[in-house]
Amino acid sequence: MQSSEIWKKVFMAFFFGCFSFLLSIPIYGENSKEALSQGITVDLRHPCYSNGVLSTEQGGVITGPDVRIQAMHITYTRKMENEEPVCTIIAEGSLILELGRYIFVGDRLEYDFQTKTGVVYNGRTMIEPWFFGGKIIHLLEDGNYFIENAYATTSENYLADWEILAEEALLTEGSYLDAEKVQFRIMQAPVFWLPSFHTNLDSIFDSPIRYNVKWGGRQGHRFGLIYEVFSWKGWKTFLRLDYRLKRGPGGGVETHYVSEDRKTSFESINYVASDSSILHPGQRIRYRLQGLGRSLLLEDKISVYLSYDKLSDMDMPTDYNDRGLELDTAGRTEFLVRRQEEHWIANFITRLRLNNFQTIKQQLPTFETTWHPFELGFSGIIADIPIKASYLDFAYGNNQIHLPDYHSLRTEFSPLLYRHFTLGALNATPEVGAVSIVYGNSPQSTAKWLVLGKFGCTVNTHLYRQTDSFKHVITPYARYEYYTMPTVSPNGHYIFDIEDGWYRLNLLLLGISQSLCYKQKNGLITRQIYADFYTNLFLDTHTLPQIVPKVYADLTFNSSPFLKHSLHSGWDLIHNELDHFNLRTEWTVNADLAIAAEYRHRSAFDWRKADHTNFILDSFRSISRLRHSQLSDRRDTLLFHLFFRFHPCWAVELESRHGWNRFHEPTYNEFEIDLFGRLRSTWNFRLSYQHKEDDDRVSVYINMGIRRPDLEYICEEVPFARF
Repeated sequence: MQSSEIWKKVFMAFFFGCFSFLLSIPIYGENSKEALSQGITVDLRHPCYSNGVLSTEQGGVITGPDVRIQAMHITYTRKMENEEPVCTIIAEGSLILELGRYIFVGDRLEYDFQTKTGVVYNGRTMIEPWFFGGKIIHLLEDGNYFIENAYATTSENYLADWEILAEEALLTEGSYLDAEKVQFRIMQAPVFWLPSFHTNLDSIFDSPIRYNVKWGGRQGHRFGLIYEVFSWKGWKTFLRLDYRLKRGPGGGVETHYVSEDRKTSFESINYVASDSSILHPGQRIRYRLQGLGRSLLLEDKISVYLSYDKLSDMDMPTDYNDRGLELDTAGRTEFLVRRQEEHWIANFITRLRLNNFQTIKQQLPTFETTWHPFELGFSGIIADIPIKASYLDFAYGNNQIHLPDYHSLRTEFSPLLYRHFTLGALNATPEVGAVSIVYGNSPQSTAKWLVLGKFGCTVNTHLYRQTDSFKHVITPYARYEYYTMPTVSPNGHYIFDIEDGWYRLNLLLLGISQSLCYKQKNGLITRQIYADFYTNLFLDTHTLPQIVPKVYADLTFNSSPFLKHSLHSGWDLIHNELDHFNLRTEWTVNADLAIAAEYRHRSAFDWRKADHTNFILDSFRSISRLRHSQLSDRRDTLLFHLFFRFHPCWAVELESRHGWNRFHEPTYNEFEIDLFGRLRSTWNFRLSYQHKEDDDRVSVYINMGIRRPDLEYICEEVPFARF
């Protein structure tokens, strides 16, 4: 009996194995190319077969092209009915469905292998970090999913911390969610409702939901939230709502767009609030209308840039973005078109003033072009020929008094010729050029033509000594610059910016720089020490009492891969005092701790200049006149920055700045402390305390989002500072 039972079980296993094999063989009818789906494999435990139907209550797995079904109760039908192929499955109990990029679980599955359609009841799935599902999930033939009574959340819990609910939702292309009659819930409590909601589930990386609470400060308490209400095909729209306990509500819309080829982008802010600024407490309405767009055209030969920023007051940018100690200013309103060809480049620039508190040089418009530097015959002489034409209107802000606006047509032609020579170990590059500027208007209400000549020469050489691991390089250098006296004095024409500041200059720069490079065992080369010592000799300059007014030293020292020191200093030989001094240290202690500290000193004879290597101002104005102007920059500043991650999900950051020794300005101490944390369900938390000269504020920020995986940078050997 035992032997016969064994043979019986072997026979049954062989029979059902052959039967499963036969089910996977395609069947063809006379009038159809393919009657039943191919490549289906059936693996069931203790199955029962009857009239083309194979079923089991003991579990099994059925696989086919791009699909895998696993369940306890399976009914698989494969037959011809009325000469029509039937190939379906009904699965229940411990259901797992792998379809395309998703893995579904649910109560019941009905699937048709012929049409590649089906229904999952009480189904759910995920696409990191999202969990979503619904009462009924329709598996559509085109690979999309239609969901009834849908939900989406990033919470791992069965009872979600938060979720998005919708009566109907359509998931297309794997990540685009189109939902109707949407409700946002937090801890099962509804907090927001929308008639429709369109989003890309990947937008979780762009913080689609943000909350903030600002407590204290001169502007009072404020509550705010930002929701992403639309995300589709590169478009993202955020709805912002704020409420101030002392003032009232505020709201706006933020829009972002990036084309599929990433050649066109646009961002905009449209915000209005019942609020007031610190400087204008009686103000009733504040607003910001800002936009920024870029595009590349004609095989990337033409680039277009557009920006605008209309504000109710000068403090609105900082209040809107609230970046802590950083000050935000009104953006430019401009339109730029750049055409770049192989041999020439042309720019068309228009800049306008939308805000009457801004001081700005309006360009109405400016056209400039330049040819690619070219050689004159076979002489080795290189020619650079830029041309610029503008109509400029300089407008002072309404916070400046007794300063009249001015405007003028301006055209500039600035040719430059230069040639490089190698004289043994010396490298020499002499150059000669000219500046020709025509002003259509001037303080004398007449046209002016400014012309001056430019002559210069740069000479340097490189000396080095090398060992197996080190290389020491010494570079002595010199540069001579001579500008002739212009045909029009700076007082005789309008000064729109530094490009109009031309005057006689006779200057010789002398210096010597040194670099000590180290070759590591892994082959990488690092510069351990860099030092540059230099001075300027002013020849025949009546505004300076001696030829060498100052000497300078710049030093950078990497004492280890994690510790860097830098020093920039200058000594005033005329007044025998320290002219300026910048000392900064950056230390990455480990992957969780980084520290930076900097001390800055400026004497009363260090001038505020946009370009500290431009000395035309020093040649035109006397030291006494500059000392008693707003260009005198006497001050001392101490900066400190600390970042410490005390837990994998929690960190603290401290920034501080302290200033003193200003003319007619009080000492100030400002700092900000931020506590960062990662909560459950991809929610991020930030607690911030800000102390400024005229304000103290506590802020709480909560947003949903994670970092994009492609932006993660992992370096196991050298975790550098986060500053």
